[in-house]
Amino acid sequence: MKAVRVVQHGDPVDALEIRDVPIPEPGPGEVRIVVSAASVNFGDIARCRGTVASVMGQVPFTLGMDVCGVVDAAGEGAEDAVGRRVVAMTNQSLGGMAEYALAPVTGTFDAPPELDDVAAAAFTLPFHVGYLALHRRAHLTAGETLLVIGGASAVGTAVIQLGVAAGAHVIAVAGGPEKGRLCEELGASFIDHTSADLFDEVNARTENRGADVAVDVTGGDGTEAVWTCLAREGRYVPVGFNDDPQSGLTGRPLRKVSMGNISVLGVILGYGELPVDFRRFGLNMWPADVGRDVHGALLDLVASQAVRPVIGRTVTMEQVGAALDDHANRRTAGRTVVTIAS
Repeated sequence: MKAVRVVQHGDPVDALEIRDVPIPEPGPGEVRIVVSAASVNFGDIARCRGTVASVMGQVPFTLGMDVCGVVDAAGEGAEDAVGRRVVAMTNQSLGGMAEYALAPVTGTFDAPPELDDVAAAAFTLPFHVGYLALHRRAHLTAGETLLVIGGASAVGTAVIQLGVAAGAHVIAVAGGPEKGRLCEELGASFIDHTSADLFDEVNARTENRGADVAVDVTGGDGTEAVWTCLAREGRYVPVGFNDDPQSGLTGRPLRKVSMGNISVLGVILGYGELPVDFRRFGLNMWPADVGRDVHGALLDLVASQAVRPVIGRTVTMEQVGAALDDHANRRTAGRTVVTIAS
């Protein structure tokens, strides 16, 4: 089968090749998916370069974290999935940009029937992580002010829509008027970080109270500035680290959290029980029933047309390197989806 492989560490345009690799066989609790579409993730840039990312691969390896397709084979305990059209998060967040991919059954869900394969591939990660951030961790309520940093990104556009659907007042931060128009179309007011002071703008729009919840997709050196924009007892949820070369592993002064009387609420997407020893490394995943509950709530929102994935572009397998270069240079908005030709 054909796959988008990282064959050497470097910039994506140099690191990637289309290679023929064996079709994988599912193990216990796994499904094999005939992939029709897969999404590009910002972390793929770090995986290509060999720098810090949440999940790293040993060269050579196949990119691809979230996919849409049809299950054609399953291991023990996952047989009921065969024949279903699904969306899934792949094993160890790798292997999805290929004609076949493996995924744990705990991270595999029925594809929303209202969405075609491209939109469905763009749906799972942004909306699952957004829902977990807003509702499982921050407990956002109607009437609160939600600040979204990186509002024009795939996760950012999902969080905006989920916030609007929850009845929050949403303020989105992104760079430039084109991204601003996108945020406003989704129901947010907009702050252009390239031309406005974030602290002044947030306080002007909240009568100097600050935001109740901030969901930050970018992280990096702007983190502490976002903290200053929170209301007393506000909640800061880091969901991405696109502006941090250490992928969020850079230390932050906890004294400033105390000074602001704010909470920092971590969230990560991943479902399934892990051996307790994984917690020594700080990894404590959501159980599978939480994934089912989240996906059920999201299916209802899709069916009611309250939310939709924002597709920035579609690319072929051969164009993934150039697409990642555009992501690295902030020339994208919404989700980039790879169509898989079999």
